[in-house]
Amino acid sequence: MTEPFEQWELPARLALGDRGVGYHLANPIIADVQAHCVYTGESPYDAFGSPEEFATVAAAEQPAHLRENPDRAGMTPSDYLSGGLILLALAGLLGTVVFAILERTLTFAATPAALTGMLLVGLTVFVTRSVPDALRAAGRPRLAAGSFALVALLIGLAVTAFFALPREPVFPLPALAIVGVSLLVLVLQLRGPKKPSQPIVHTPPTPRSGAHDDADAAWFRQLTGLLVGRYDLTPQRAAELARQARDHLAASGGDSPTAEFGPIEEYARDLAEHEPAGRDPFWRTPPAMLIGCLAGISLATSAFLAWSAEGHYWAAYGIALPAGLGSLWYAGGYLRTLLRRS
Repeated sequence: MTEPFEQWELPARLALGDRGVGYHLANPIIADVQAHCVYTGESPYDAFGSPEEFATVAAAEQPAHLRENPDRAGMTPSDYLSGGLILLALAGLLGTVVFAILERTLTFAATPAALTGMLLVGLTVFVTRSVPDALRAAGRPRLAAGSFALVALLIGLAVTAFFALPREPVFPLPALAIVGVSLLVLVLQLRGPKKPSQPIVHTPPTPRSGAHDDADAAWFRQLTGLLVGRYDLTPQRAAELARQARDHLAASGGDSPTAEFGPIEEYARDLAEHEPAGRDPFWRTPPAMLIGCLAGISLATSAFLAWSAEGHYWAAYGIALPAGLGSLWYAGGYLRTLLRRS
């Protein structure tokens, strides 16, 4: 039982995380599964289904205040913000190393124009990468769209800083200091979640093979899980639809949910077809992605020409050229998507 459980556990934890069940909430749920398997000798696949099936049902069973309520991409607002900080730290780390090698120096001359401009560029990257998606995941779609006004303001301030502020060096900035700060940010963002001070009171998962399991209740729990996990309904709306189906079954006096509604997967699909389809925000659409790829191609081309002219061929061919080709590849994919839709 040990090897199959270990093979099942990791994808089950990942699937739970995608459904808003954090690490510390998942721990007692997984422990209940393992205890059941040890007691009965069953495989977790036999007792609880595949990791995806198990996570869909188990996540829907947990109290709403314990779940992190991720969006359709399995991300929470804090995930988006943390991802933006990680991207910024990686950019600072790699950019510092590359330019230190190009300039053959361990110290940069910090000017008001460069220092202020680069800080504003970093803030612009963070806001663009994280804030709209974080606001959308938090249920603030109008603020998410409006946050691009902040991006435009930051771009304007960055351009102004580069051209209007003094360019005389004011102090030396060690490259190792930038590397150290970047590494510190990465360590803080990649560390595990903080353990809660109070024990988590969770809902134990229900084995689908349990002898005393209420078949009707299990059917409605699975319906809720399918609506949340497969069709992207909110847990609240999925629970409401399952409750309506349960009330209908009680009122009609039907023998079982399957006899009344038919196969559960078909019934879940029928319910989902009458729900409003979720729409991606404009910054995740192919046109916006294509514009981003074109901007990447432009930057990569400029860097390639500049580095080639300065004799930094390793950077031109090792960094700028692959970045440009990668952007071109993705741009072609988004362009094909747009042409198919037209």
